[in-house]
Amino acid sequence: MSPDAYANWLLQIALAEGAELVVPYRRRDELAEFQGMFKAQGVRLLTVADSHTIRLIEDKPSLLARMQLAEIPTTPFRLFEGAEGYARLRAEGRLFPDHPGLLCVKPAAGIYGAGFRILHDELPPDTPLSGLSTLDLSDVAFRALLATVSQPEPMMLMPFLEGPERSVDFSCYEGHLLGTVTRVKAKTSQMLFHDSYGEELAGLIAQTFKLTGVLNLQTIEDASGTQRLMEVNTRASGGIGMTGLTNVNLPALLLNALDGPVPDCPARVIGEVCAGRRELFWGV
Repeated sequence: MSPDAYANWLLQIALAEGAELVVPYRRRDELAEFQGMFKAQGVRLLTVADSHTIRLIEDKPSLLARMQLAEIPTTPFRLFEGAEGYARLRAEGRLFPDHPGLLCVKPAAGIYGAGFRILHDELPPDTPLSGLSTLDLSDVAFRALLATVSQPEPMMLMPFLEGPERSVDFSCYEGHLLGTVTRVKAKTSQMLFHDSYGEELAGLIAQTFKLTGVLNLQTIEDASGTQRLMEVNTRASGGIGMTGLTNVNLPALLLNALDGPVPDCPARVIGEVCAGRRELFWGV
């Protein structure tokens, strides 16, 4: 659908359901242009921010560059497009001297880790194909794949940081942080807890871009233990349901802020919760 056709379709669904509020998951940047059309029909369309801001945040290089200006530790990267661009970068030698080890690549924009690969200059001798994960790729194979792509996309070449990865779900209203829940993966489960740095970072991002909604940010630790910002999602994360096992109700915090005063202090998780994805369904 064209943007206007999609917006009209969504509005008709909202009217048929008697909805007062619509929080879109897809095409948020396009829909932000149609808030007036929804408002004229008595429906509030909540797209986190305006179109320009959403596109800036969802473009990972633009976001990281913006956060570097605010002196926020971010994951280092170099941009390239296609086989020739990649070859030129690799010809420069050591691109990230402060982060020795493997390199990785991912698209400049995307979700669910699509396109992410860990690069190996040389695979260990006698490594069978079954011994590699779906994320492992030799440098030779990656160059060959790039050469076959007719329309290369902007990609990021980065050091592969193997420290703990944190996913911070947060709720905010007009730049004010309402609450956070931090999740860390541990094999088949995740630990949910309060992380003071995650709260600080979420608050800074919400205030910088004057955001309203339930969002998600991700960080990863480098070898020195520094949390580095990887990306911000202008939507609820796929793991948002797990936060319901804590004392912090992120969607309710947003709805309450829409109808009433904004609390002075953001809500924080009390204690720690260990959760597996399947546990979300046991109660139901």
